[in-house]
Amino acid sequence: MSETTPFNSRPFRKACKLAAQASKKYDMLAAGDRLLLGISGGEDSLLLMHIMTRLQKRAPFHFELLPAFIDLSFTSVNRAALRQYALAQGWQLHWQCIDGAALLKEKNAEQRPCSLCSRLRRGQLHQLADQLGCNKIVLGHHLDDLCCSLLMSLFRGGGLKTMGPNVAADNSSKRLLRPLCLLSKAELHAAAKPFLFPPIKSCPYEEALQKKGDRAYLERLLEQLEEQFPNLRGAMLHSMSDLRLAHLLDPRYMKLEKDPDKGKL
Repeated sequence: MSETTPFNSRPFRKACKLAAQASKKYDMLAAGDRLLLGISGGEDSLLLMHIMTRLQKRAPFHFELLPAFIDLSFTSVNRAALRQYALAQGWQLHWQCIDGAALLKEKNAEQRPCSLCSRLRRGQLHQLADQLGCNKIVLGHHLDDLCCSLLMSLFRGGGLKTMGPNVAADNSSKRLLRPLCLLSKAELHAAAKPFLFPPIKSCPYEEALQKKGDRAYLERLLEQLEEQFPNLRGAMLHSMSDLRLAHLLDPRYMKLEKDPDKGKL
């Protein structure tokens, strides 16, 4: 393989290393797994497929990798470009279609589409996983997504939670995996840049959401906070990995016989 290929770039090798570390730390992969990997068309999910293909080749055990695209019938999607790219990589891309655009209009959710779109895509991924006999679903959320989700939940009173790296789903019949959880958005972008991924534009609301969306606002907020708190994402990752139960306000942890935090303040 040529030294100039995207697969040999330092950012891609770093991304693979961190994904492998996340997989080991959070016990993501096992022999015999059938993984359904959600392709959204953005650089994060396309890069994720390349990373997981690298891990598949180097793992000491066998697991299967099945990429899937949930087509919500948006007119902005460049379906031909996605199909051509998948074909060029040798990916057998599973394609699931529903009329998401009509459902958004029916539910009057076009002004705030993210929540409904996410539920629609997730539901279709679970359905397809059942059809294909997959026991795990792999998603492309990265560290910035986890940080924003933590802040979103905190600011909206949803509890101290974020997107877990390996969580039970669908009545514990499957697991949701996020192998990119240790990588920042900037690190993923640097790894994806040499691949020259085709523009797919799977979300027609992207421009409006970048201007007015809550998640985009929190992404910008992270950048601002980074100026005051260097290595902010790394610090938030450490905090999300070191929960101090007795120092929060949940009554379930106030009268435990043993200190759940083992003396940590």
